[in-house]
Amino acid sequence: MSRARGLRSLWLTVPMYAVLVLVVVLDVRAAVFWGRVGGSLGTRVALAAGVIALLAALLLAFDVRRQLQLARDLRR
Repeated sequence: MSRARGLRSLWLTVPMYAVLVLVVVLDVRAAVFWGRVGGSLGTRVALAAGVIALLAALLLAFDVRRQLQLARDLRR
């Protein structure tokens, strides 16, 4: 029997968001560093770090939006 997908508890959500924000910050820093290093390898690694940071930021934004919508629906 599957559990209904709903609002996650706060003790699980806040640490997950903190980890995702940390991943975004570290990947942006890595992208800047490798972008300054330059060369063929530096450019590729900077691009990869930028893509990972973008994906993590999008995941965070979509999940925050979903959790807020679920919380709003539960109040009604």
